[in-house]
Amino acid sequence: MRRLSGHGRQRFPSGGSPAGSVRRSGGIDFTSICLGTRYVSHRGSTMSRYTRSIMRYGLDFGTTNTTVAIERDNTCEVLPIGANRRPIIPSLIFFPEFGGELMIGQNAIDGYLNSGMNGRLMQSIKSFLPDKNFKGTTVGGQLGYATLEKLISVILSFVKKQADAYVGEQVSEVIIGRPALFSPDPERDALAEARIVNAAHQAGFEEVYVQKEPIAAAFEYERRISGEEIAFIADFGGGTSDFTIMRLGPDHVDKADRSSDILGVDGVNVGGNNFDSSIMWRRLIRYFGSEIEYKDWDKWLPMPRHLMQDLCRWQRITFLKERKTREFVKHLLRTSNDAEPIERLITLIEENLGFSLFQTIEKAKHNLSSGMDTQLAFNQSGIVINECISRPEFEELSNTHITKIGSCIDQLLATSGLAADQIDSFFVTGGTSYIPAVQKVLIDTFGAMKIRTGDAFISVAAGLALSRHDIS
Repeated sequence: MRRLSGHGRQRFPSGGSPAGSVRRSGGIDFTSICLGTRYVSHRGSTMSRYTRSIMRYGLDFGTTNTTVAIERDNTCEVLPIGANRRPIIPSLIFFPEFGGELMIGQNAIDGYLNSGMNGRLMQSIKSFLPDKNFKGTTVGGQLGYATLEKLISVILSFVKKQADAYVGEQVSEVIIGRPALFSPDPERDALAEARIVNAAHQAGFEEVYVQKEPIAAAFEYERRISGEEIAFIADFGGGTSDFTIMRLGPDHVDKADRSSDILGVDGVNVGGNNFDSSIMWRRLIRYFGSEIEYKDWDKWLPMPRHLMQDLCRWQRITFLKERKTREFVKHLLRTSNDAEPIERLITLIEENLGFSLFQTIEKAKHNLSSGMDTQLAFNQSGIVINECISRPEFEELSNTHITKIGSCIDQLLATSGLAADQIDSFFVTGGTSYIPAVQKVLIDTFGAMKIRTGDAFISVAAGLALSRHDIS
């Protein structure tokens, strides 16, 4: 790990940590400048070359997708870093089974499918950031064992290379987004931020700033309005839902310090992946043995809950191929009172069908945003699933997530000392905002007339690039 040096002071908006408090971790400097946090890597001669650049990326490394924008001379452009010049890439890495070149984004999906799903496809890597127990994993090929920071840096390095090629210059500064809360545990939250910063440095960025994603979304929305507003901003992502309440308007855009404009920030660890997991947990795990019992010595025991929970989290399915787990699943096959679902479980694990199954689940979720029912149909390698799911059923099985989102919104209003009728507008971004039950919470709280929408996938990256006044 590269060692960084220096010193710094943090300043927080009202409701945050005390002004002047200092955080240091592993040689990284934590210097908050207004709303953002600055992390500088000192590398000698290359530093002077890059810091003369007037360009800076805003990088939204998401649980599901990654986007990057650039600020230059007070203009913002979201860059076409993806396949077919799209502005997004899936936050995925594919490691071929027998070595070979790893693949990123859509290329990872294509390579995985073209290989017959032989190899390791890693998704939702961002969700591991606050996990103290996850240090890294063996991926084989070029990397062998890779730390979490290394896995993330692989994606960020790819993004940087694509973006640099487009702008024709090596851009050394980046403003990277983070949720309002990686974790409600301060220690885990700080660990997650340190990890994402370390990954950005490993990817080749010299100066790294951190900005909360809902505040970035607020800056993007601010460029659209003509008068002053008290705006409630919501960023519904794949892993988290993040909120801020801010004073916005043309007269605020060029203020050097926006701290007084932030009336509150909060978030909850609920995102699109949680809704997918709910479908798996409530409707599909019975196909893979949730209801079986197995014999251990002279006792009949239920299917271990943790195994089924891992099956419901796409980012954890890949770890079911670890030797200890595979041996246990074979033990289940020998001793269970119903071998058929265990055979399906083994097929799912051994043939790497988790990605395909969750693609089917996600499609069903999307269908329920526009229709009142959908058929979830999956038929691969002898695993046959046919489930009809109605929108009311989906809303019932995901009610816990909807309640958490609504409670977080209510809590932020309360801690900010504001009532819903004092909010002038509610700006929403992120793919999970398309779920009708989420939309209903917003309309019931604020009224349909106040809802404003942005591009679900690029608003945060654009807002990160526009955060320049807060880190100058």
